[in-house]
Amino acid sequence: MNVYMVGVFIGICIYLLIGLCAGKKVKNLEDFYVNGRNSTTIFIAGTMFASMLSTNGFMGDTAYAYGGNITTIFLINTLCACGYIIGPLYFGRFIRRAKVNTMPSYFFYRFNSKRIQRFAGIITVISLSAYLLSVITGTSILMEALSGFDRAVCLFISWLCILLFTIYSGSRGVIIIDTAMCLCFLLSTVFVGYFVFAEVGGVSNLIQKLAVNPNTPKDLLSYHGNTGGGSVFDIVSYAVTLGIVWLVTVSVSPWQAGRNLMAKNEHVIFRSGVISALLTIFFLLFLYIISISIIELNPNMAKPEQVIIWAAYEVVPQVLGVFLLTGILSAGLSSATTFLSVVSFSLANDIFEINFKSEKQQVNFTRIVVFVVSVAALIVAYFDLASIRIMAWFASTIIAASWGFLAFASVWSKWLTERGAFLSMMGGFFGYLGSKALVEFAGVPLKNFFDPFFIGVFISIALAILGSKGQKRTAAEMEFHANLHILPQSEQNLKDYKIDKIYAYVLIASGAVLTWLLITYWAVPYNEIKGML
Repeated sequence: MNVYMVGVFIGICIYLLIGLCAGKKVKNLEDFYVNGRNSTTIFIAGTMFASMLSTNGFMGDTAYAYGGNITTIFLINTLCACGYIIGPLYFGRFIRRAKVNTMPSYFFYRFNSKRIQRFAGIITVISLSAYLLSVITGTSILMEALSGFDRAVCLFISWLCILLFTIYSGSRGVIIIDTAMCLCFLLSTVFVGYFVFAEVGGVSNLIQKLAVNPNTPKDLLSYHGNTGGGSVFDIVSYAVTLGIVWLVTVSVSPWQAGRNLMAKNEHVIFRSGVISALLTIFFLLFLYIISISIIELNPNMAKPEQVIIWAAYEVVPQVLGVFLLTGILSAGLSSATTFLSVVSFSLANDIFEINFKSEKQQVNFTRIVVFVVSVAALIVAYFDLASIRIMAWFASTIIAASWGFLAFASVWSKWLTERGAFLSMMGGFFGYLGSKALVEFAGVPLKNFFDPFFIGVFISIALAILGSKGQKRTAAEMEFHANLHILPQSEQNLKDYKIDKIYAYVLIASGAVLTWLLITYWAVPYNEIKGML
């Protein structure tokens, strides 16, 4: 048994042990769904970032950067980071006031509509099932590389761990393991970066070396990156389009909204958003620079999705490599747990209409749903239908198109009615799927701001306006909407607002620092080499 297999075994044991300990504290429905609404800043920030990063970031995004698209992926993630700020300020703190357990149930109470709740539940199941598949796939690939086991065996082990953890611990276990693994791979990645940069002669010389290296992908270091044969306008527009999709997804997605429901107070929502935004920008940029550094060491990797795995094996000390990869593996398992729990909660709470005699009965039913969903995910995962990144892209886009506009409008609009909201959600969902089908099966060139995402959003907005005409809001709708804008007395603490300001100032200062770093150590050296300065 090699040391990496030992690491996998220890990581899985820790993962399951945390789930066991957390599960013992689950006493009621709120504990299982939203951790009793008592989570602190460090836990909300940890679970938000870990769920977003997971194997998708360490394997999907790093492969994209290694292939010559570092500037594209960085622009995408910068826009994505804005969602961590916009979401809490303009949606997250309001949904918390609703005191619901799931995103679809919020729509039910906001519009007093069971059909909207069910349709939102269906969208949640479809979209997050795709995300669940991407994470399970990434986790099994990583486990295969670490253990040497057959892919099918790794899929089964991953599935079994995820199933056991989710069934027993619920949301409480998710946020604990997410936060623990987040700290683990943050720390280990910093050390990995140190050894990789030392191997290539220092980060200060990296730009110069890559600029003259014949193995470096064309235009890797330019502002638009490797266009892959397309125009600069196309690649930049693609990055902006995808960045907006992720901005909206982070702001109103069911798994991120679920974190807002777990928060101890509204200040926690904002502060955790700031931390997640900074981690998204700085940590992922650091991770992508590690990826492109590998071009100097191994320029022709057959499997770019394993670029970080290769570095852990070949560049860093073995103990550190084991620590990093085991951390990523455990984070992947935890992220899969997140998506499995959200899908199952939505099926049990939002789609099936069952009158339970007790909360315990509902929790047990949810656990049965968790099992059924996980088995379905396992079966589909064996077919290996698409890349990790493509599955994650589909999952995020369908959410953003279906209710991105509707979520914000539900908080800020006084004219939106139940009919308008239902038609808006349907229009965004089918508008996206229909236009996406035209692209994939009929070859219709829908690009840039005619991307299926924008078509879905445009239809969603139009139907919201048209559908609301001639219909008045009910008294229940108006009362619920008005209560969303009443700040709870418990939140009106001047000291908390002063702390919030510090977080805001740090966020602004970080933007200035990042701009200076990129100009000084990237833009200027690159343009000097190219003779443009």
